[in-house]
This record gives sequence, structure tokens and C-alpha cells, in this order.
Amino acid sequence: MEAEPAVVNVLLGSDLPLIAEAVAAALRSRGFRTTVLGWPGGGHAPLRQQAAGASAEVGVLLYDVDVSLRLAAATALMRGWSGPWLVLTGASPGSAWGGLAAAGASAVRSRDLTLAETDSLIRALAAGRADPAGPRLEHIAAWHELQARHGYLQQRLDSLAPRQLEVLTLLHQGLQVAQIAPRLGLAETTVRSNVHSILRRMGVRSQLAAVARLHAIEWSAQDEAQDEAEADAQSTGERQST
Repeated sequence: MEAEPAVVNVLLGSDLPLIAEAVAAALRSRGFRTTVLGWPGGGHAPLRQQAAGASAEVGVLLYDVDVSLRLAAATALMRGWSGPWLVLTGASPGSAWGGLAAAGASAVRSRDLTLAETDSLIRALAAGRADPAGPRLEHIAAWHELQARHGYLQQRLDSLAPRQLEVLTLLHQGLQVAQIAPRLGLAETTVRSNVHSILRRMGVRSQLAAVARLHAIEWSAQDEAQDEAEADAQSTGERQST
């Protein structure tokens, strides 16, 4: 008779609450014990604060990461809890995956990973084993190439406090200070203070300039992802024709 697998405590984070709860339920059906983090903007404590107080063996982040704000938010979360992190993302393999590995993710996979594969990988990480696939060198190389062009901006984003990242994310979405304040449960004066700190850290003088810098790195990453996809398609076509 096979022994029951050990119960593993999993910390689960996602900006899509329904997805987080669905994945948590699926993991519980396989014997995991889950703690779902409340994502910022809904009156929850900052992610790093929630993660720091959690008891878990593995963290799972369900997040479509780009290489600007969302990568900075993922980095802040992973730094808030020192255990191994598995990131399941819809982002195309490339610089974003390399950035996640550089930020401390123990494993990065497509969000299409099966439940059985997710189960196996979580248990491997909980047991202290390294990701059998490991980070792909081409993803790390793509990240370093992007850093060579825009690394100064990513470093400044990574230096922002969690609340400042939330404010900048909403500015990036086109919201004004008067709209951000009730969304985050803050006074307008507090939001304005955060905006001033953001501009100072990013080395710009206006909100428009800050958003423009974010667009610059996002467009560069999109071009890199498109080039990589075209190269993969060409390579596949060449193999099929031989």
C-alpha cells in the first residue's frame, strides 16, 4: 500500500482572484494546503507583508509578467518571502522568463502546465530539489540583452516600495490621482506624495514622462518577443522541409 504524499503548504498569489481560488481548490484536491494572498487594490495589506507572515514551503505565482511594472511587482513579492517560487505565466518564453529567473524564481512555466505536472514540480521544490528543466540560457541571455538597453529603468522600478508600484500601475492604466485614492483606500494627499516619490526615483519630472519610459521598455520587449517567435517559426519550417 502506497504511503500518502506529505502535506505541502502552498502560498498562492494572482491578480485574478477567481483563477487563484480555482487553482487553490485544484491543489487542495491533491492534498496541498493553500493560502491565497489578497492582491493589492482591494483593501489588502501589501503582498510582501502578507507573504512575510505566511507559513508555507512553496510559493506559486499565477501572473502574466511583462518586463516593466509587472516584473517589478513579481520581484517585490518574491523578495517578500524567501522560499522557492514557481511562476506560472501566460507571457511568451523570452526575456520575461529570464527576468523572473534573475529575480529569484525557482521555476518558470507556462500557465498551461497540467495539474499533475504542477503537483510534481511543487513537491520537488518543497523537498529542496532544483527545477529539473532549469532556466533556459537563451531566456537569461534575452534578459541580459534587454537589461543592457533598459536596465537602469528596471532597477529604478525594482527600487519602488510596494505601495508606489500600485500607484504607478494605476497611473499606467490611465487613472488620475482622484480615482486612485478611493481604489487604494488612501487620501489624495497620500497618493500625491507617492507620485512625487515615484517621479524622483525614476528620474523624471512628470507622470507622462514616467509612463512614456514604461512604454519604451515594454515596446522593446515586445519587439524582442516577436523576433524570437519569428526565429522559432523559421527554424521549425527549416526542420520540416529537410
